[in-house]
Amino acid sequence: MPTLESGQAALAGVVMPDNLRVFLPDPAGADAYPLVTYTWLLCFKDYSDRPIEAAALRDVIRYCLTDGQKFSVELGYIPLPADVAQRVLKAVDEIQ
Repeated sequence: MPTLESGQAALAGVVMPDNLRVFLPDPAGADAYPLVTYTWLLCFKDYSDRPIEAAALRDVIRYCLTDGQKFSVELGYIPLPADVAQRVLKAVDEIQ
């Protein structure tokens, strides 16, 4: 059944590669719902000609990965596994 728990089970079984690109065509696990995926966010790494925009982008993404996670369920999303959020936070630090 499509529940918060079955969605979390699907995401929990993912090994996140270094490039952060994940496809979940058929998640492993008896309790994993088969139609779950991450939402992708594509950003440039270099905004050196627009430092104000770069700072705002980093701030918004950091909020979404930290304090904003507590609103995930209310907004119809599955909260990110903590290890995934931490890996993406490291990538956010590479935005210049």
